[in-house]
Amino acid sequence: MRTMAPSLWQDYLACRAATHHYENFNVVSLLVPTGLRPHFWAIYAYCRTVDDLGDEYAGDRMAALSELERELERALIGKATRPYFRALQDTIQRFELPSSAFFRLIEANRRDQQTQGYRTFHEVLEYCSYSAEPVGHLVLALFGFRDAERLALSDATTTALQLTNFWQDVERDLDRGRIYLPAEDCERFGVARGMLASRHGSQAVRDLMAFEVERTRALFAQGARLESMVPVRLRLQLRLYRLGGETILDALSAQAFDPFQGRPEVSRRQKLGIVWRALWQRAPVQGSESPAIRR
Repeated sequence: MRTMAPSLWQDYLACRAATHHYENFNVVSLLVPTGLRPHFWAIYAYCRTVDDLGDEYAGDRMAALSELERELERALIGKATRPYFRALQDTIQRFELPSSAFFRLIEANRRDQQTQGYRTFHEVLEYCSYSAEPVGHLVLALFGFRDAERLALSDATTTALQLTNFWQDVERDLDRGRIYLPAEDCERFGVARGMLASRHGSQAVRDLMAFEVERTRALFAQGARLESMVPVRLRLQLRLYRLGGETILDALSAQAFDPFQGRPEVSRRQKLGIVWRALWQRAPVQGSESPAIRR
């Protein structure tokens, strides 16, 4: 690994500081090998910055995302001006990371400003190819993996995590004017848009959520094979993410799949249990069968 100038190290430390209030990140980052950790900080700081602009920024979000994109373009030619991007610029160069992954994350947040809902589950999955899958590709690239099989399994896991976030935040997203539940599924279960707006967890709504949870579990099962195909530290990192996501789905199930009964959360005790299970649970071996998900 190349030596790092003190000023560049300060840029990486700025990335780390930006992540301190995200508890789950801090737990997982400890599993990253020391030499990769600063680069993990840089990627995570970028992802958080893009998402925060798309979800929380009080001004013109489209303009802010465009300015962020211009700074990314400067980083790709070695002319970044901001601390996060100077660190990211170094990480991209060292690991030859795919620039498309960074642009896709920006595009996902642009879509959030322009699209209030999705007609089909396929369209939701296509959105996840912008909002979630690039993160998995970047993490795998840090560890030197770029093959199609591992990328596909990563896509299953990151998409499952994104879907879990959607089902966890149905009420929050409604407040933002967004519905990620596919319209075709709502129609299938007799859930009108007005029923969601009323925040009433009717039997139809709960049946719909149970259906979405089950297909998300299948994606987690599909992606779990990746855990047996990567080094032990990355294996634990992936397992923590998967078990955390599955625990949120369990919490939604425990409240009878009613997304309006309160946001499904993972307690501190459950988090400790997840860490214990991640350390001792065996991953599905390569080649084992798992449910297929149609895209």
